[in-house]
Amino acid sequence: MADFEDVKQEAKEIFSDVKEEAQEVVEEAKAAATGKPLESAGTVGEAGYRAPDNGKNGLAIASLVLGILSIICVFFGYGAILGLVFGIIGTILGAKARKESQTGLATAGFVCSLVGIILCVLGFVCAIACIGSLAGLGSVLESMQ
Repeated sequence: MADFEDVKQEAKEIFSDVKEEAQEVVEEAKAAATGKPLESAGTVGEAGYRAPDNGKNGLAIASLVLGILSIICVFFGYGAILGLVFGIIGTILGAKARKESQTGLATAGFVCSLVGIILCVLGFVCAIACIGSLAGLGSVLESMQ
């Protein structure tokens, strides 16, 4: 009979451990749903909480849109000037959005804006070089006549 009592006591301890684990999982799920920090931070991706989605993605969205527009403006010659302006504004907004919340959308807007600035500068330089070479070619053709 002593073996049965030992098994019964061990089963109660296991059940108690499982119940505690289940309660911790429920608390973690509730904390993740509300965005509140957890008391046991080591259990959910070492961060302990999910970033709250409080609708402050406006800066990140604006940064992403301006970054995409700046990349599109590269293909329009002197429109690269406008793209450069879009890229600079998008970079500023992306940096602010990344300070507020580290979301992928804010990072994507920041990176797109930086790429747009680089491409617009290169596009603008190429447009000036093309116009300059055409002007030089025109003067050569005039001197041949």
